[in-house]
Parts: sequence; structure tokens; C-alpha cells
Amino acid sequence: MTAVDLVVRGERVLLDGQLRPATVLVGEGRIVGIMPGRDAEAPSSAARVIDAGADVVAPGFIDVHVHFDNPAIDLAEDFHFGTANASLGGCTFVIEHPFSNPLTTTAARYEAKRKRAAERAFVDFGLWGALTAPSLNELGGQRALGALGFKAFLPDNSMNFPPATDDDLRKGLAFVAREGGFVLVHAEDRDALRTTISRERQAGRTGYGAVLASRAPEIEVQAVRHVLEIAEETGGAVHLVHLSVPESVDLVDAARARGVQASCEAMTHHLLLDSDALPELGWRALCAPPLRSRAAVEGLWQRLRDGLIDVIASDHCPYRVVDKVRADINALDGPFGIQSVREFAPLFLDEALRRGWTLPEALALVTSRPADLCGVAPRKGRIAVGADADFAILQTGGNYQVDAQQQFGPDKWSPYDGRPLGVRIDTTILRGKTLVSGGKIVVAGGDGRFLSLAPAAPVVSFEGVGD
Repeated sequence: MTAVDLVVRGERVLLDGQLRPATVLVGEGRIVGIMPGRDAEAPSSAARVIDAGADVVAPGFIDVHVHFDNPAIDLAEDFHFGTANASLGGCTFVIEHPFSNPLTTTAARYEAKRKRAAERAFVDFGLWGALTAPSLNELGGQRALGALGFKAFLPDNSMNFPPATDDDLRKGLAFVAREGGFVLVHAEDRDALRTTISRERQAGRTGYGAVLASRAPEIEVQAVRHVLEIAEETGGAVHLVHLSVPESVDLVDAARARGVQASCEAMTHHLLLDSDALPELGWRALCAPPLRSRAAVEGLWQRLRDGLIDVIASDHCPYRVVDKVRADINALDGPFGIQSVREFAPLFLDEALRRGWTLPEALALVTSRPADLCGVAPRKGRIAVGADADFAILQTGGNYQVDAQQQFGPDKWSPYDGRPLGVRIDTTILRGKTLVSGGKIVVAGGDGRFLSLAPAAPVVSFEGVGD
């Protein structure tokens, strides 16, 4: 048996969907044993013992949707800032999308990005591949390097990322039907958007109201319906990113009932903020798809409760303030994106608890379920023997608030700044190494490793873990 070098104990350790008193034994970065009770005797070899007391010991959180290097040019630096903020928010694994400079559309660029990102990353990470017409012949190369999913962007965009046509989607979905994995789709109808945005410009409307009018809910719903039809036609699996409209989730659910391999995600900002707040929050809350009505927000929460949404993520996008404020002059031109990798999980957990969820129910959406989706289970997402020793130790029931000035990096901003918060991340541990303690980063970075994503593995058994 591997020698134990770390012991993590607590009254509320998340094991098999329940909070139990337990003592977790760690050796060489992996969990090597779990004993019932907080007071179990620690092996003499353990150099460190972390007693969480009544704080919650959860698996490290997983964020499957981040943008770290857009619009930054220095990739290594931006991964450094992004993963630092991820660790402050309890995340130990993130997956980055391919909007790099240069765009991550080839196997060679994917490999170069992997190497550079690992130089200063605080947490472990994966990389999604890209699905564009110029890079269709690169899908196999990116898949071999660790890309389980390939991002297709339907609308025109400011990243010069070629929008995917129906033919591109068919070819990409046919590829994943043969080789495994899935296609990730930003679903807003391109032709409809061109028409509605042109309409607003011609009328001289370029403010935040014009964004809401031009990116109306039906534009997302129409695109989701069409993508699901192509997925059904080809037999390929599809993952709909950042759905903001309840009807879109219903379409995914109906498609699954017909046998389509389909999954979807929701973002914290679409669950906490509504369109009435956009004029006040301005550029801080400008995103695509945009914030929706309060009725849509409540509809998303109901579908979360019904189990129709697979994961919660951030869609973190770290624009500089000097770039974001340009939206106050012309919001139609963006830039679109919310900086939230640090805040998204605590905010989601807090709101779920306020709505009567149990903590294990909410934690599943940022731990075990994303791990299963992206192919890193059982190594990530659960506290179990053989898993990486990744932990987020959190305090609940307190009177905290979001403070954007506590973010890591030069541009500190958040649409949630000053928002009351009842959940606080105290400690983040990656493969047995403490990254965050007392809510502060205590390492220099560079401990993060790239993980190749693979088809979902069987979930590890929890038999033998005491009550």
C-alpha cells in the first residue's frame, strides 16, 4: 500500500452523494483509503493532517467551459491568472475552449497550447478541440491528443473563428459517431442574427436593449432545434453549451427521449441575473446569449431541479476593463463575456441552498456530473479510493459577499461584486498539494497538469465506505 502522507478529516465529507464524518488518506497525490468517522487514527507516516471540522469537504470543482486566452496574447500568463482564480473558487480541473491567438484549430496548435498552458497553471486542465470547415481534417489529430469534444460556433463572432455550417456539423457529428466524443455547439441562428442585428443598427439602436432585442430567445431555440435534428440524422453526440432559455432545455430532453445523444449546460449568470439588471450592470453583464427574463431564469431552475441540465459552468471570459467598457458606446459590438471562474460555483451553491436544495444535490452539478460528462471520472469529481486527492473545503451559512478586488490578476471586475454570499471557499487541494488556504493562494503556480479527455469510464464503487 502507498504510504500515507496527508490526512483530510471532517464531519461533513461528501461520499457517494452524502455528507458523512470521514477520514481520507492520501498518498502520492491519490486517495488511498477512506475510514469512517472524523476521529479515525491517522497512520504515523502522515506528515500533514487537515481537520476541516464542521466545514464541508467536497471533491475539487470542475468547470467545463472557460476562456483563458481570449483576448490575451500571452497564453502562459493568461492561463496563470485564469487557473489561479479557478483555484480560489474551489476548482481543481477546468476545460478551455479553442478561442486562442492563434485559434486552436489544428493538432499542432493544440499541442503547443497544451505545453505552454502547463508552464504556469495552478490547476489541472483539459482542452476542447475545434470544429470549423478549414480544420475538419484536424479532428482526428486533436482527438488523439486528448480532445473529447469539438467546439462549433454557429454565429458570426469577433474571434475570427469560422462559423460552422450545416455541412460542417454533419461531418463533425459523423466523425464523433465513429470515433467517440461529441460536438459542442454555441447555438444561435446565424442568419436570423444577421437580420436582427442589422435591423437594430439601421434603426440607430446600439445599446443594451438592442442586444436583448436582436438576440431574442427564439433565435437560440431555433438553432438548438436545428442542431438536434442534425445530431439525430447523423447519430453523433452533441453538447449544447450555455443554454439560456427553458424551451431549449425542453428540446434537448425531447431529443434524448427519441434516442439522440444530447447533453447541455447552464451558466451561473443565466441562473442568477436577469435582463432587467442589464442596463444597470452594463458591460459587466454583457454576454451571448444575453441575460433573459426572470420567468426564463425560474424556468431554468425548474429544469435543473428536474435533472434536465447536465452541468453548471462559468463561461469565464477575462476581458480587460478598457476593452469591456466600449460596450457602453456600442453594445452590439460587445465584447461579450463574463469574468466568473472564481465566483460561479460558490454562487450557484449558495443560490441552490436558498432554494431548498441539499448541498450534495447542488455539488453534483460541479463535481461528479461534469467529471462523467468530460471523461475524467473516476479520477476527478469524487472522493473515492484511487481518485486524485482533489478537495474543495467550503464554509456554508456565513455572511460573506463577492469582492471583485480579491480576484487574482490585473483586471478585477464582476457583475456580482458586493452580492451577499453564504458559501466561502477556504481551502483548495490539488493532488494532495494545498493551493489555497484561508481563502488565499499559498503556491506560486505551475502544479497544474494537462489531462487527456476520454469516453466516460465506469463510476468507482463506494462499497466499504463507512457511515
